[in-house]
Amino acid sequence: MMDQARMAPISRNGPTTKVTAFPGRAQRLCALLVASLTVSSAGCVKTLSPTPIPASTIPAGVNASPPAPGAGRLIVDVENGPIEVARVAMRATPMDNGKRRTFRFSEGFEPLCPQSPCTTETGAGTNVLLGFPVLGDSSETEVELVHVGPETSIYRRSLSTYTKHRGGGRVLAIIATSLGGAALITGTTFLPQSSDSLQMAGAICLGSGAVLATLGILGIVWTRDTYQPGSSNHFAPGQ
Repeated sequence: MMDQARMAPISRNGPTTKVTAFPGRAQRLCALLVASLTVSSAGCVKTLSPTPIPASTIPAGVNASPPAPGAGRLIVDVENGPIEVARVAMRATPMDNGKRRTFRFSEGFEPLCPQSPCTTETGAGTNVLLGFPVLGDSSETEVELVHVGPETSIYRRSLSTYTKHRGGGRVLAIIATSLGGAALITGTTFLPQSSDSLQMAGAICLGSGAVLATLGILGIVWTRDTYQPGSSNHFAPGQ
């Protein structure tokens, strides 16, 4: 009797390596972590310390004499000037829906003076809203509430500054973060495989990806936009 044995099929292409699919949860967490760090660091604006308080000095060429009885005089001066100063007024817009008539109130800017320093007179005890531009951001206007008493007072202001960083360093930092995130995801795919070569490739991808992503995020943080708030000094002559 002859023994019959089944021979295992032999691969003609040599030994093969089976790649096991790595659970997608780690990949998703890694991608979400890199993306959240990139977005948070890129969209964050660094706030600097406020500018020094302006000195209590009377601007040259203005009338600092006492106002008429019952009136108040306010002198507005800007250290970064001369610059245009606006006054904020509430505007009422009528709205009629066919049944009743209502009004919508919104802020409107009116020129207080074409350039600082300037003087405005109003009733004593009036609160005025002054609008000042933000250096470096023409679309923004900062509003300050100033009280006008029954005497002459001086309001000196140093403007806020917004600095945008859009150089080549920021672009390189974003590219480095993107490449580092891709390398991290690739490393989490190769590292758990049974092949030594794939594990080595996964370790290299993880290490280089971590370094690139860290340097990229630090570069984004170092080149983020900055905002320095202004300061003010409201005083009466002789104080």
